[in-house]
Amino acid sequence: MVMQEVQPELIEKYQILLQKDPKSQVFAPLTEAYRKMGLLEEAFRIAVRGVQFNPAFSGGRIALAKVFLDRDNLPGAITELEKAVDLSPDNILAHSLLGECYLKVKQPKEALRSYKMVLFLAPTNEKAQKAVRKLESLTADEYEEDLFEMRQLGDAHMQKEVMTPIKPINRGSAASELERVISLSDAYIVRNDLDHARKVLEQAVQDMGALPELVKRLKLVNQRNLDNESEPASDERPPNRTRAALDDKISLLEGLLKRVQNFSQFT
Repeated sequence: MVMQEVQPELIEKYQILLQKDPKSQVFAPLTEAYRKMGLLEEAFRIAVRGVQFNPAFSGGRIALAKVFLDRDNLPGAITELEKAVDLSPDNILAHSLLGECYLKVKQPKEALRSYKMVLFLAPTNEKAQKAVRKLESLTADEYEEDLFEMRQLGDAHMQKEVMTPIKPINRGSAASELERVISLSDAYIVRNDLDHARKVLEQAVQDMGALPELVKRLKLVNQRNLDNESEPASDERPPNRTRAALDDKISLLEGLLKRVQNFSQFT
């Protein structure tokens, strides 16, 4: 690890604050400062103690995870980052670091999910964009149990991206059912169809309970809806052709969702 220069007076300030209040959240920047200096044992000691006092502080979890990474302890880092994203679902850094960790331990599906969350929170994030493109191509043959695949349909005027069922639903596994719901909601989210994503997630919460993965996405979708509503309306209106394409896509997704729901009643 390359040591980075840290201002001594800043470390002294953090140390004084932590001595006055051992439960202070200032342990997180102090941990980061020691880590950048290469003092990993001291950074680890401070981070562990700080997390014990502040178990619901996501910033502290991230600081400890970085120390684990520098100590080549990937399982420890993943554990802390998973807790961090549960505590703070909108933390872009936590999702990004978690994606990197999943890649290192060869869990591409989990890495793809983390990077998609980064894109959901920051659509212009170039690192996440590249990771998602690469991971989707590399893991396409691994999603045998997924309900949907993407394909392009030729049209005289435009290309339409639609979703088609590729396998019948096997409802014997709750984990598989959760995976399908998450895949469907993520597909809606990627297309910025937040209303349908919300409906799918709300129905899943009713059927399966308030599982963390569902609640986390539901909170993010609701927050994104609020953000969109607060944005000033634009005077520019989309061309009729663009609006028609959007209506076609919505109709296709609605029809597919009805087919999935009807099928589930007989399984």
